[in-house]
Amino acid sequence: MGLPEINKYIKELRRKQSDPGNWPDYLTGLPGKSAILHELDKIYPKLGRNSVAYVRIANIYPYLIKYGYSHHADLIEWSAAILKTTAEGLDEGSFVGTIGTHDYIVISKQSEMDGILEKSQELFEKKARACYSPEDRKKGVILSFEAGGKTMRVGLMKLIYAATDEKINLPKIDILPYLSGLCSRLEQTPHS
Repeated sequence: MGLPEINKYIKELRRKQSDPGNWPDYLTGLPGKSAILHELDKIYPKLGRNSVAYVRIANIYPYLIKYGYSHHADLIEWSAAILKTTAEGLDEGSFVGTIGTHDYIVISKQSEMDGILEKSQELFEKKARACYSPEDRKKGVILSFEAGGKTMRVGLMKLIYAATDEKINLPKIDILPYLSGLCSRLEQTPHS
């Protein structure tokens, strides 16, 4: 390899680097944080016509504690594939990226977001149920305990989300942390 090949490589690398969508996450194949921020920049002025959703796999940690990690990568791949194919099927201009191991961002037309999220939840729940024992599937709970005089029950994995489909009084930089916080509160809501 000589200087011409090195220069060609660097030129191609810089071309790819100019579009963060060219650098997908290894496990999910989805674009990562840089691409998410790039997409958010593009649609922020159009909030109301477009919607942003923060999606999380809820109850995955209790599942991993009880059942182990043998299906962990499969669950992540499946959740990403479900979100991506559902979004593309309902809104060709949609965007799905990964922001963490179990967290995703979906950007779509406001009119399509509910359909994308509801269908994704349905498909993920169907896939996730196959990972549980028949007893846990029947009960719908994998862990139950008493805390502060209340019975706490941890259910099966599911996709939860927080979305904004209208202009909100938040700077662009605060939207994702805000939606993430809403997801965290949803996930921590006790079930009795």
